[in-house]
Amino acid sequence: MNIYEKIFARLEEINMSQIELSRRTGIATSTISDWRKKQINPQADKLVAICKALDMSLVDLLCDEEDKKNEFSRADYVVGEQFIIDSIMMSSGQMKRRVFSYLERWIRKQEIKLPTGNISVISDAEGKKVVVINDLRFKRSKNVDWNMVENYLKEYIGSCTEILDTNELIYIGRDFPDEYSHSKDTKVLRGPNEYAKANASVAIRELIQIAANKTFSENKKSKHNSKAKYGWYRYDTRFAVPKYNNDGELTGYNIFKGRMVIRHAQDNKLYLYDILRIKKETSEPHE
Repeated sequence: MNIYEKIFARLEEINMSQIELSRRTGIATSTISDWRKKQINPQADKLVAICKALDMSLVDLLCDEEDKKNEFSRADYVVGEQFIIDSIMMSSGQMKRRVFSYLERWIRKQEIKLPTGNISVISDAEGKKVVVINDLRFKRSKNVDWNMVENYLKEYIGSCTEILDTNELIYIGRDFPDEYSHSKDTKVLRGPNEYAKANASVAIRELIQIAANKTFSENKKSKHNSKAKYGWYRYDTRFAVPKYNNDGELTGYNIFKGRMVIRHAQDNKLYLYDILRIKKETSEPHE
């Protein structure tokens, strides 16, 4: 079975539309349709995103032990790369699975960039990850419209994202949009910190992915006995937003840090609760 056939079989199996797959992966619906119409496989750099969206492993998508035929296209490889591909494809089925399993884990640890280019993840001089938000959804005005932020965050409900360092899945529950937008921590934010938190809402998935420095504390409030039955986790996360001069020219980025709060719920899942203590860390010139 070809890769594109496995994708459409999986879509049917989990009752997912092509539109939803497009939303989760950033791949155009026309491109997804072309896979079936033209009987072509997706580009290699899209496979991990597709697997995550379809909740299947890269091994399952690429390997078929019953099919001994090599379905890999050779058109995009130079001579040196072709030797590597040939070596893998001539190996045993077990070896192929080991190679693809390793490849999947390796790719997930690498720098992440969204197809739109509006959000990306980079490493600073110390090797720490920073989410760069290039387009600001919420512009500077007298006050942030937090109801608008809350409505935007509702798009995340039901989704889950993996923390790359720990491989933990973090879910977005129905309580998150309201807590993020109207918590006590949000209400005391002013100036750049307030606008930073508002605009961080467009990069929730990426902020989860780079979360680091995990700590744990027990739940001590009875009102959270169900939602945080097994306690609270906190992680550091960082993001950068652009700054402009009076002529509208990009002059650099302000880097902010925040403390991501995760609740360990009664259903044994981890849910994002809020991002607290957002504060400007430093400012970097545009290069």
